[in-house]
Order: sequence, then structure tokens, then C-alpha cells
Amino acid sequence: MKTKNIQKLFLIAISVMVFASCKKESENIFTMFKDVTVTFNNSDPRCVTDYKVVNEKDEVWIDFTINSAAEDMYSYVIETSAGTTTPSRITTAISDPAQRRSFSFIYKIPNSLYPALRDGKQSFRVYALNQKGIYIGDGYKKVTIDVNPSYKIFANRDIFLPDSTAKVLPSFFSLNDATSFSYTNGAANSTKIDFGIYRTLYKDAQGVTQYAINLYNTTAPASVFPIYDTSTWQKRATKFSAPITNQGTVFLTGAISGSTIEALAKARTINLNNTVGTTAANGLAAGSAVFFLTPEGKYGMMLINQVTTDLQKRPYIDVSVKMQN
Repeated sequence: MKTKNIQKLFLIAISVMVFASCKKESENIFTMFKDVTVTFNNSDPRCVTDYKVVNEKDEVWIDFTINSAAEDMYSYVIETSAGTTTPSRITTAISDPAQRRSFSFIYKIPNSLYPALRDGKQSFRVYALNQKGIYIGDGYKKVTIDVNPSYKIFANRDIFLPDSTAKVLPSFFSLNDATSFSYTNGAANSTKIDFGIYRTLYKDAQGVTQYAINLYNTTAPASVFPIYDTSTWQKRATKFSAPITNQGTVFLTGAISGSTIEALAKARTINLNNTVGTTAANGLAAGSAVFFLTPEGKYGMMLINQVTTDLQKRPYIDVSVKMQN
């Protein structure tokens, strides 16, 4: 019995020594790449060396020097992280052998690969790769650019199809503050209203009744939606594009600043007082977007998230809006 206990104690002792040995030999992630250092230089007022607040149309410089004490660097990577999106990486070769232990560069934004700063915070880090393309360090440093808001965003706002009897459903919409209005209170708020929505029915190829949903501003002819008389309302001549399909990704990842929203909108023809879709697919359909220009000269994008009904079977569209400040 004593022999068995001695054997158990011996095995425990060996296990402890092996564990301690392994623990001693494994390197900490914060010390194993200590041979590479990165310095962010302050060579110009446009440089960011740690944290900098800017406007989205400002030019920003990241002036860096990366040094490697132990092995040659064959390329460097500039990694950009913003919000919850997957970091983007730009890899550039170091072609001059004389610069493989110390390399300096000024990365200027905007540029052809990174044409716009997005609103909010974005962090940049620089790291080195060896001849085999293996990461060898980043000096445990990064810089952060914080871009002042250049656009408004309103998510998941409901706009109901109009009711012709009580006229109390909120079928009119203000893009400036994402407030909806009914025909009943619309006249008192007509200076804020950019558009209303309505639907027309049609028969599809199988003879099934379907609906096409469109929008109109109050300068559109009365014949567009004669059930609601807006002739005495004050008018906002916001102009619209025709609905563009498959715009969910563009809205999420492309419209990231006031200038990118403007560029996206200017790529479309924005000249309509009312859209003219004749089917559900080419009207205000889920996933489609309408670009617009307000009377104040602000460009924007409205995404149709879904076309559905509430618990009382009242049809509505759910929209999200991005618009320049």
C-alpha cells in the first residue's frame, strides 16, 4: 500500500515539474515580438501620432518608422479597424534591401486605396512581415483617428400606407428628423414633410393581386394620389431617384460619411417628384434604396428594410436613412 502511495506522489511531482517547465518556456504575446518597434512621427500638423479628432474632408498623415533588430523586413502592412467591421489590410513590399531593418513612409489619407475617412473612430497599426510573409511585430502601437459626425442616421422607422377614411395613419415622412405624420396633422407640419407613400394594385402573370408602393413629394401633381388633397400645404421640393435594387450592403459599408453619401447620390439621376414603379419589384421593395436631394442641398440615401404589416394587418414599410449634416 505504501509503495502505491509513493508511486502516486512521484507521478504528481513529475507532472508539476513538467508543467512548471512548460510554463517557463512559453513566451508571452507581449514579449515575443519585441525586436520590432514602430514610431509615429510628428513631421507635419496633419500627422497623427496617437489620437486625433478631424473632420471627414481633412487630410491626415500617418508618418511612421518601423525598425527590426533581429531579421529583415520584406513587406509592411497597414491595418485599419473601424467599428465592428473586419479590419482592412494593405500590404506593401520593401524593395530596397538597405531599408529592410529600418523603413519610413508617410501614409496619406485620402488616397486611391482609402478614398474617404468614415465617421467615428478608426485605428491604424503598422506591422512587418519577413521574407516568408510571416508576422514579426508591430511594436504594440497604433494610432486612432476620430472623425466628427458628417451625416445623420435614422434606423428602422415605420411609414404606413395611407388610410382613406380616418386619415390618421402616419404615411408622410420628414427625412431631416425621421418623424412621420398623418394626413390629419400633415398640414400643420407641411414645411417638414419630404414625401408621402401610397400603393396601387395590379395583377401579376398568375392573376394574383399585388401592390406597387411609391413615394411622392407634395409638389407632385394631385393626380398622383388624389385621395389626399395637399394643394394648400406648404411645399418641400425634395427630389428623388428611382428605386435602386440590392442596396443593403452599399447602405451599410459604402455610405460611411457625408462625402461618400454625396458621391453615391450623384451617381444617380435625382429628378423625380414621385417614383413610378408599376410592380412590387420596381417600386419601394425590400432591399432597394432611393437617393434624394433636399431643398437645402443635402444628399441622402433611404433604404427600404422591409415591406410588411403590423399585428392589425396595416401595411407599412420599414426604412433607414442616412443624410448629410
